[in-house]
Amino acid sequence: MAKITLGRYMWERIHQVGVDTIFGVPGDFNLQFLDSIYQVDGLKWVGNQNELNGAYAADGYARVKGVPGVFVTTHGVGELSALNGVAGAMSERVKMIHIVGQTTRAMQKNNMMIHHSFGDKPDHQQYNHASRGLRFAAAELWDVEKAPAEIDRVIRECFLQSGPVYIFMPLDLSAEEVSVDLLKTPIDLAPEFDSAVQEKAVAAISDALAASKHPSVLVDALVKSFGAAVEARDLVTKLNVPWFSANGGKGVVDETHEMYVGVDNGSISHPGINAAARASDLMITLGYLPADTNSGGFQRKLEVEKTIHIHPFEVVVKGETYSNTAIKPLLAALVKALPSTPLHSIALPQLPPPRQPNDADAKHITQSWLYTQFEKFFKPGDVVVVEVGTSCFGICDVKFPANTRFLTQCYYGSIGYATAATLGAEIARREVAGEQGRTILITGDGSLAMTIQEVGTMIKAGIKPILFVNNNDGYTVERMIWGAQESYNDIVPTAYSHLLPLFKHPSPEKSFHLARNKKDFEAILASKDVAEPQSLQLVEFLTEKLDTSWRLGGALAARGKQSADYLTREGFVDVYGNWGLENESTNTLKWS
Repeated sequence: MAKITLGRYMWERIHQVGVDTIFGVPGDFNLQFLDSIYQVDGLKWVGNQNELNGAYAADGYARVKGVPGVFVTTHGVGELSALNGVAGAMSERVKMIHIVGQTTRAMQKNNMMIHHSFGDKPDHQQYNHASRGLRFAAAELWDVEKAPAEIDRVIRECFLQSGPVYIFMPLDLSAEEVSVDLLKTPIDLAPEFDSAVQEKAVAAISDALAASKHPSVLVDALVKSFGAAVEARDLVTKLNVPWFSANGGKGVVDETHEMYVGVDNGSISHPGINAAARASDLMITLGYLPADTNSGGFQRKLEVEKTIHIHPFEVVVKGETYSNTAIKPLLAALVKALPSTPLHSIALPQLPPPRQPNDADAKHITQSWLYTQFEKFFKPGDVVVVEVGTSCFGICDVKFPANTRFLTQCYYGSIGYATAATLGAEIARREVAGEQGRTILITGDGSLAMTIQEVGTMIKAGIKPILFVNNNDGYTVERMIWGAQESYNDIVPTAYSHLLPLFKHPSPEKSFHLARNKKDFEAILASKDVAEPQSLQLVEFLTEKLDTSWRLGGALAARGKQSADYLTREGFVDVYGNWGLENESTNTLKWS
């Protein structure tokens, strides 16, 4: 009977479920089973500058490809450094497998004072405990006979829960052998649900739709997390009613769809959108993630008696809950159950013309102008990665072309995420689509500083994302919350022109671009080097530190008069007046 090492078995199983790239950082307790990666045909290694960046890169890879992002760390110092990235995946339900190379079983049994430990009789599993609340499952491997089944189990849980899982691999155990025949049985990745409950939920939704006069749909981030984007598109098409997206739900369904209205954030929406959404007598939410940063500071008002929530694991129809469902098969069943002819004939809402910002004549780059340029720059098939904060809120003004894949950490909001996630996203894009589309990062100078090392990894890997860096002299989003002029919101000034030579870019002079004003920025976007990149492109553009996207100002002003007065007093740019709010905020949440 042919045998392979347990380490190779693990990599073969991971490759079988669609993973082609492993991220991470080598360490002395994972080196030997890293060798097994190279034994798996079609699997490759991309090392990161640190473990946190490895987790972020795995997150970006997973969001684009729809399979787990996988990364490897070593005992203690490595696994702990990655925890923030794992927490982000837990928060936003991103498929992730964190593989930790542990000390040998003999070292653990004897509580040996091995480096990366603490105490005179160290518990080598202490670090394992640190991640228990940030994962859905863990394979704590010890016995080679049981290990293959445990590896299979956690890979399956990663898909079912759409979130992080762990594999703890003692170094000596990785070299022990198992039967190669175990690889012949595929891992069952089908979602679990109660078919009887699903049938009742579909019937309840169908009845509610039949009774409604003016239904609409809100598409949100968790649709994509649980692999239901195709089903969501089919539902929107079959219903043929107006539909909206949340910030994090942009691009899940093509925004070129004829019934797409726009981003619904209640009073923090473009004129007419809030009224159009609230006019609905039945709002169906798909994969709803109602965090403050994904709802305009809770300004999107949904009445229980007028709302159906189709969540990943349950359906709530006007307050009545149907548990133990699964969003992907449920949406498919709902589409099948609906009449072939749409139940409703509702015209697309006619929105007022776009507002004119009061800084429209400025020669320097303004936030109100910036995102109109990105809308013209984006192409079908692009992957757009934006950092939470100014970029995340500004991108909501952009209508994406067809087949745009959008990444932002809208709930967890760990700044620095987007740069390292761009590495994983671009690698995944190439694996899925080859040379079709581009990967585009939009980030701020403060965020880039957190994970700037991963620009070097991108250059080493030979990938060609386009990195747009907003140099606005510090943490603008933090300034807007508090301390507009305080030094704690300043960052280290950086000469970005030196970044590409530092990391040995093959053509740094042609690939770094600086835009000081609108004319510069337009010329850069029109250049072939940026529009059709043959290597990584870095575009630095300058904006004023108190300028920001109107949605971010609106979300903060909606907290109450004190917040709005602070923004005005400190001189933040208010391009539409009243911080862009359509009417007085009705927010009842007490923020302070």
